[in-house]
Amino acid sequence: MSKNEIKENIDEYGWHFLFVFDPNGEHEDFSYSVGLEEKFGHPEIIIFGLKKDSAHAIIADIVEDIKSGVKMEPNTKLGNIIGGDFEVMFKPIISSAYKEYLGTAVDYYGKEFRAMVMFWPDKANLLPTEKGCEVTVQDEALAIV
Repeated sequence: MSKNEIKENIDEYGWHFLFVFDPNGEHEDFSYSVGLEEKFGHPEIIIFGLKKDSAHAIIADIVEDIKSGVKMEPNTKLGNIIGGDFEVMFKPIISSAYKEYLGTAVDYYGKEFRAMVMFWPDKANLLPTEKGCEVTVQDEALAIV
């Protein structure tokens, strides 16, 4: 994916979508945005453990909210993001994880930018940051916030 292709998507849609998967299955799949910082002054969004189409749909919905002026506040439970009565939480990514997890965005920007993991709940609406959560596909994400 060239910088020009990414830039074209950002110009046309306001963002670019990336899906990262490990063919060996040693790491969780994850997806993230590129362009939110540039276009809207909002941190990029990264989501772990969801299928490509689901992650794309969720980030696309978040981008629509951001376009209308909504800011995804970090470290706060937020409703009305993924539908139903489920809540999510955004947490900033530690700087040492940017190159490994957001390499294409790092290369694209060539300067500092912000990014947050969106944690999603289990069926009981418990987030991975909460005791008793039954979702384990976000454990890797917990290590980078």
